[in-house]
Amino acid sequence: MPKNFSEYFFLFRMYIQQRHVCKQTHRGKQEKKYKKVLIFIIALSNYKENLRTMKIKCCFIVTLAAALVVVFSGCSKTAPQKQSTLIACYPLISDGVDSMGLNPAMTLENAPFEKGGVYCNGIYPGSNPGSYVAATPSINLLNTKSFSVSMDFFVSEIKTQPVWIIGSSGRWIGFYLKADGTVALLYNNWDYLTTSITYSVNEWHNAKISFDGTTANIFLDSSLAGSLKFGNGYVELNGPDTQTDTDIETINYSNGDAFEGYVKDLKVYNLQ
Repeated sequence: MPKNFSEYFFLFRMYIQQRHVCKQTHRGKQEKKYKKVLIFIIALSNYKENLRTMKIKCCFIVTLAAALVVVFSGCSKTAPQKQSTLIACYPLISDGVDSMGLNPAMTLENAPFEKGGVYCNGIYPGSNPGSYVAATPSINLLNTKSFSVSMDFFVSEIKTQPVWIIGSSGRWIGFYLKADGTVALLYNNWDYLTTSITYSVNEWHNAKISFDGTTANIFLDSSLAGSLKFGNGYVELNGPDTQTDTDIETINYSNGDAFEGYVKDLKVYNLQ
């Protein structure tokens, strides 16, 4: 059985040569007939070639479709991101007002507006002259099981101090700067999750912590610095001492640490 067009054509030529015994008129009629056969053979050959090309294309399309199914099925399995709801926003540019209108103004004592934020002098309040206060009221809308807090800060010295802490009574979670130049997550009043991420002086940074009820993440300038799990066999996050222990301070009333530098743009979100 011929395998391709060349073999068909060769056999056809051999057949024509063997027809020399035929009469001229008869030969003419037969050659017309053979020409039709030849056209059919050429068409058949082209059809097979097109069919082979179509099979290749079909295989490519099937492969591409399978790859797309894998990609999109993988995307559908990605865990949905939590939605965030802004429940407090204190720009701290010229006043201590919550721009959302959901919370009373911050308490700002001996805390002037400078460098586009509020200056905190690092003097612990009490009997110390010249001490300052920069604190929000209780954020009553705060979902203590799923939230995030962030605030910008500017310091001129590397030392151990809080940037912000939730709960003046329980001090249950907060963002800390360490004397070795790293950032840390304060939890349960005196425990720390230390990190290797460093901050720099004389420039603005963003200090953020998010908590989803299981894991607390600490970020510096939107970069993850560390994570800590709570509950389910891990240490428990004590949470607020009372329902109103949701104020945000720049002072640690447990050990007397007070922030020295500038702060602005305090934002509090509930995560859903």
